Amino acid sequence: MKIIEMGRKLTEEELEGIKRSDKYLNGWGDFAMISNNVFIVLKKNDVAQGTDNACCEAKEKMEQVFCQHPDFTTFHMDDGHVLLLLGGIVGVFSKEEIADEDYNDSDKHFKLALSLRSEIFEACEKEEIIALVDIEQ
Repeated sequence: MKIIEMGRKLTEEELEGIKRSDKYLNGWGDFAMISNNVFIVLKKNDVAQGTDNACCEAKEKMEQVFCQHPDFTTFHMDDGHVLLLLGGIVGVFSKEEIADEDYNDSDKHFKLALSLRSEIFEACEKEEIIALVDIEQ
């Protein structure tokens, strides 16, 4: 995995977010980090073809988030965090571990999912890419 910083040095929290996103995506494709826990899935090998193209694709997908169907899917990951995927193009994971009983409680689950989805919208509104990740490196 090759991390390309976008204009500044990444914090430890952002680096941990990149590692976690890479683990959760499990080779699905290159991605752009837009906050310490929100990522945009890019076309396979897009980063290797140039950062300009990858940034352009990420920004287009950030705009699409506001126009697409609001459906999302959540996953309770092995490490206890919750991963939410929105439209197959953007994902966010909980910053803290979530207990099984909280994940399985429908009210708590729904509130968590809406909170995570809000984090996606906030990150997309900023239109900032903090790093591009090339999974082939």
